[in-house]
Amino acid sequence: MAEAAETEEKKLTPRFDVQDVGPCKLKIHVEVAADKVKAHIDEKYRELNDSVALPGFRKGHAPRNLLERKFGKAMLDDLKFELLNHSFEEVKEEKKLEPVGEPEVADVEKLAVEENKPFAYDVTIEVRPNFEVKSYEGIKVKKPKVTVGDKDVEVVFKGFQESKAELVPAEDGVAKEGDQVIADLALTAAGQEVDKGENNGFFLTPDISFYGEDLPEFHKAIVGHKTGDAVEYAIKLPENFVHKAHAGKDAVIKATLKGVKRKKLPAVDVELAKQFGWDTMDEFTEDVRKKIAREKEARVRAAMGEQIVEELLRSNEFPMPEGLIAAGTEEALRRVHLEMAMQGKPEEEIHKVLDEEKTKSRDQMGKALRSHFILENLAQKEKIFVTEDQVEERIGQMAAQAGRWPHEMKAYLEEQGLLSQLRRRMREELVREFLLSKAVIEEES
Repeated sequence: MAEAAETEEKKLTPRFDVQDVGPCKLKIHVEVAADKVKAHIDEKYRELNDSVALPGFRKGHAPRNLLERKFGKAMLDDLKFELLNHSFEEVKEEKKLEPVGEPEVADVEKLAVEENKPFAYDVTIEVRPNFEVKSYEGIKVKKPKVTVGDKDVEVVFKGFQESKAELVPAEDGVAKEGDQVIADLALTAAGQEVDKGENNGFFLTPDISFYGEDLPEFHKAIVGHKTGDAVEYAIKLPENFVHKAHAGKDAVIKATLKGVKRKKLPAVDVELAKQFGWDTMDEFTEDVRKKIAREKEARVRAAMGEQIVEELLRSNEFPMPEGLIAAGTEEALRRVHLEMAMQGKPEEEIHKVLDEEKTKSRDQMGKALRSHFILENLAQKEKIFVTEDQVEERIGQMAAQAGRWPHEMKAYLEEQGLLSQLRRRMREELVREFLLSKAVIEEES
């Protein structure tokens, strides 16, 4: 009881006035009474006196005016932020406010804590939209018929074949798309050999990149050539190229082919089936068909869930926190900027892309946030929650896909601060499933 009384005594119990100043935006005037300010100042000086020893004085016996001259300014600056934080927390608790984003305190540098004077400030916050989701039951959605064709099965079988394929020397020695080639590479710029490497192996696909630059057409220049041929390909070096004298300049890659290897795919037969745990081709084929059907069904349900969310976005208009949209948009643009800078793109190209992306990113962010608020509102209203058992199960699935132990995956998510995001995503998935259970599903032929 004594501890509770002490906590109550330390409360600032500020007076405050809340004004609505825009969509999801509140301006709050907060004032801490002069006697509360004085009590906190006195307490700080007592703590200071007990913790420092000044020349000529024992701890706890230094005169107050000496402490004020030596430590007063720094101590009052620290106290200012304590009063700001604690008083605003009390206001939030009393008014049940849920700010999104950081509060903005007006003229925080000019604020000062003075003895025998109240401590007052203005703070502006954005809060979650206050609305009720309308008409979320009985929404009509179309469900495409899920079928599994022979072509679908062939694609999966091809994947199994690829996973067990062997690389063997191409009998004709002529490079084809998808082959692996072994080549000596030389980079020439301004008539000077800048870099070279022997026995480089790479597959002839659009995914080739050299020196930080994607070269989606490079493989086409090699297709049709045979061992012993030399192929030259013109490129533009990135701005962050290691040899500064050639950065951003034209150059030529010369590839001298030394070997061509081709994938030898195993036959789709019982031997292949046994390698993946089936005893017969009938079992193999049947299980593959079931797996394809489950995956298609999951994609269809996800698409139906999106149909419902789109309908809810159309039928539920509400004001949005502009600062939150702006902050999210800026973060998305910063990611684009970073990715392009890492690719060595020139600044003028980066800024051109950012200008083009700005409006699109803002629209996407606004839509994503509105969807999030709608689903969160429904989760609270319908009491839809994710249990820790469900989270652990999902982490186990993620770990299996990544080839890691569940505790390793969980530790990684915690380190990256992604656990709360995972819970939020799983909760939104449950809300979509709830909405589907209340929807009118029209099967398409």
